[in-house]
Amino acid sequence: MTSSLPMKAKVMIGMVAVASLCSLSLGVINWRMPAWPQFALLMAAAVVSSRLKVKLPGLTGTMSGNLAVILLGVTQLGLLASLLLAATAAFAQCIGSGKQAKPVQLLFNVCTVMNACTLAYCACHNRFFSAHVGATALPLTLAATAYFLANTAPVAGIIGLTEGNSPFALWHKLFLWSFPNYVIGAGLTAVISLFGTVTGLATLAGVMVVLFGVYQSYRMYVTRAEQSAPKAFATAVGR
Repeated sequence: MTSSLPMKAKVMIGMVAVASLCSLSLGVINWRMPAWPQFALLMAAAVVSSRLKVKLPGLTGTMSGNLAVILLGVTQLGLLASLLLAATAAFAQCIGSGKQAKPVQLLFNVCTVMNACTLAYCACHNRFFSAHVGATALPLTLAATAYFLANTAPVAGIIGLTEGNSPFALWHKLFLWSFPNYVIGAGLTAVISLFGTVTGLATLAGVMVVLFGVYQSYRMYVTRAEQSAPKAFATAVGR
């Protein structure tokens, strides 16, 4: 299954997998009992929001609306519960529609999201900011930034290694397409955090309504971008 992958890509996948094992071990060491109703609600939201995904033009992969749910797990759950939530979201995003992901792709995506979740959790619960910063805006901003970099950089790197493209150019495309989604996800998480924890169906329903609206907007914009691309190409050729 992995025989066609370049050696550098295999090494990178191995490093990401090992790092995810370290993340999981850290979560087990620092395990604490989650609030099971809250955990169950967030798990359900992770699965549903991960199915709200769009194929990004010119890139191998999809973008889904699960960021806000993962960040809610980071801010309101322990590390192990957050990792389980992130892994479930990544798995749900990779399967179920279109071309099925290969096992090595599934492994890489799940492990990458787990590593990003760990870095986001460490940034959000840093003792320095907890002791010196009263508001949650800065820790949440750092968490969203850490998650963004730790999630998009490995994806751009592995696509560049397997397809022979520039990882920096690919990351730039990922940045342009996904940055608004990260801003919206972080903002939604901040608003919900101001009112406490996710403990009821009403709160969860409100989150899903917003995420569905963002998904529909992205899908419409991507569809228009794909439809206009051939016209732009034809105009350029005509000149």
